[in-house]
Amino acid sequence: MRNRALQLAAAFTAVILFSNLLSFNTKSNRYSESYPAVVCPPNQASQSSVIALTSPKTQLRKTGVATMAFKDSRTRRFAGSSQATVIDSPSITPLMWQVRTGIWAGALTCLAPITSQWFVGATADVTSKGTLTLVNSGLGRALVGVTIYTENGVQAEQNFAVKANSFISTQLATLAPGAKSIAVHVVPQTGRINAFVTDERGRGLQALGGDTVNSQESAAKSLVIPAIPQQTGRNTSLPHTLRILIPGEVGAQLKVEIRSTDGTFSPAGLDGKQIPAGKVVDLPLDVLMESGKFALQLSADRPFVASVFTKTISQGKSDFLWSTAVPALTPGTFTSTGLAPMLVFTGGEIAVDLELTSIKGAKRKITVRGSEIATYQLSDRIRSFTIIKSSEKTYGAALITSKSGFGYAPLVTGSVLTRTSIPRSNIRVLIP
Repeated sequence: MRNRALQLAAAFTAVILFSNLLSFNTKSNRYSESYPAVVCPPNQASQSSVIALTSPKTQLRKTGVATMAFKDSRTRRFAGSSQATVIDSPSITPLMWQVRTGIWAGALTCLAPITSQWFVGATADVTSKGTLTLVNSGLGRALVGVTIYTENGVQAEQNFAVKANSFISTQLATLAPGAKSIAVHVVPQTGRINAFVTDERGRGLQALGGDTVNSQESAAKSLVIPAIPQQTGRNTSLPHTLRILIPGEVGAQLKVEIRSTDGTFSPAGLDGKQIPAGKVVDLPLDVLMESGKFALQLSADRPFVASVFTKTISQGKSDFLWSTAVPALTPGTFTSTGLAPMLVFTGGEIAVDLELTSIKGAKRKITVRGSEIATYQLSDRIRSFTIIKSSEKTYGAALITSKSGFGYAPLVTGSVLTRTSIPRSNIRVLIP
């Protein structure tokens, strides 16, 4: 009897364990993985643009049309239009070049929709001809919150509705009339939203240059701006201005470190500067060194956003540039067909493994090495470059020049692999 009782107990235990195993297996989840499409902005009046692509078979579509179907680009240099461009380029990030011919030029990295964008740059005073563009690439109506910070403080949030598969553009001067220094925070409440800021300036009929302002996803206690061009005129270096905003309610002391081929040092008058909260602050950045490139390492005990404004001369044309903060490098592929960017990397000990792909498809691997800052000039015959591997805490951006001006594009992966749970069918949903 005792043995029989033990056998029954063992059998009962086995049944329970087996049933639990079956229950566990039936509850296992399935996932769908994909790369969200990236979005490039529309052209403003009298503006032209080109989007670098890797293949004539790259799938894309435009907003503002009835069809949502993607089609082949049929070219590796796709001309932008008055509508935004949505590109299905899995794991590949397109770079875009925008130009107002003979007046200014700017570069940007096309990104997938994200939940927050900070634009630290531009003005809304009497010289401003800049715009904020909100693109909704989704199938439903979107609601977007926009908060403007100025040198006088923060304004109340403004809400904008954007119809499905469309965009709206608003003059910066109407968002913060008269403000000399602004920062814009865009937070989508619903919908697939991308925001873009163009900083264009003029006085009467006189053009004062322009640039596209790339976004920063969130405020942080430590930021790196990797590529700031240093140019010298006849008697002096062209000026720079550091723009910074602490969006909270408590100010902080700023620590500034310049990285260059001449070494690392802290600029006089900036390091240790106390920055008030909630106000956009512009600080002259006096840098005396030979022509080249340098980077900024910024830190504070409160989260902040920042950028650097630089006067530039490109092929005899006066322009200006906004260099923005970027996250550390991650593996990814970027398009560059016809753009010939200069890649600028900054870090302690730099070692970046790149794979270059020519227009004809030939591949070549190189390693960019250096200390504090390192550069590599790409040929206009390179259609894409892939960051295979990078040293830790290394940051990068691309600088592009043309007859119309200077451009800056952060090396930030435009679209990351997204994993979505797939619900399993259950008869109890239909028959309670």
